[in-house]
Amino acid sequence: MKDFKLNSVAEYNPADYGLPIWRDEEHMPHEKTEAEQTPADNMTIEAAKNKLCMWAQSQVGTHEGANNWNKYAENADLQKMYGWYPQNQPWCDVWCDVGFIECFGLENACAMTYQPLGAGSALCSQSAQYYQEAGAFTQRPEIGDQVFFYVSGEINHTGLVVRVDGGSVFTIEGNSSDAVCERVYQLGAANIAGYGRPKWSVVTGESAKEPDEPAAEDGKHYYELRLPYLRRGDTGKPVTALQFQLAGQGYYIGPDGADGDFGANTESALKEFQRNVGLPPDGVVGPDTGARLFGAEVGKAPEKAQEAAKPGFWDSIKAKLVKK
Repeated sequence: MKDFKLNSVAEYNPADYGLPIWRDEEHMPHEKTEAEQTPADNMTIEAAKNKLCMWAQSQVGTHEGANNWNKYAENADLQKMYGWYPQNQPWCDVWCDVGFIECFGLENACAMTYQPLGAGSALCSQSAQYYQEAGAFTQRPEIGDQVFFYVSGEINHTGLVVRVDGGSVFTIEGNSSDAVCERVYQLGAANIAGYGRPKWSVVTGESAKEPDEPAAEDGKHYYELRLPYLRRGDTGKPVTALQFQLAGQGYYIGPDGADGDFGANTESALKEFQRNVGLPPDGVVGPDTGARLFGAEVGKAPEKAQEAAKPGFWDSIKAKLVKK
């Protein structure tokens, strides 16, 4: 399994991934005229999110043509964003980027998604890496986030979050069953790698707020994560979720990937993770290990913070967690 980390932007070359690059004038995008330019928006964060989501909704039902042909790859500004012509390729990431371009303009789209202009993308894992390196990759979704999915243990699909409600995440995704489709997932679904938080301040002048859990009197945000104890020999969805977390952080879990079987390779990866974060390498997932896997620390919430606690997605033992 490949590491989640890719090469640095300077080393990125579409040809390394079997993707075409510009080789002649045929595929060079035309220059946009003044009338075609998308002006920068001056709006609230909520208005910016709504604009992106309304665009996504307007695209539902759009189908690809033969050989992955899609209208989004023909966007001239998208070709400038990547530095190559991304037609006849899987286009879920292309679809997301065109949404930002059409709603906010090319330069704003690059800044909002942390993509250097002309550095090349269209790879979901590369786009996720841009968010991660900017400290804008999270496990707590909000409307307007770019959601990333594991496919066969690697980040290979993406879409936009249009609603978060009742323990579910509602998305719209390009290149889903060869079309733009609406989907819904449970919060914490094992195939969700995480969410990229766009830099809304680029078009609003406002900084994006922290997820809206109410804070306790000590100023910290408390929530609950329900974790089962997991050890070698266990099987099922909790093990698959554990494997996805380990693989997503660059740990080798074996040739079969996230197969839901807690075997020797998963145990070895877990022990390596525990050593790296300063925990006893016992190869068992308990509250401390589970908390560190999900980017939190175990702590006791003040009594008045109990109402701020929110249920997680696993339903065995409970551990109070404090957001770092």
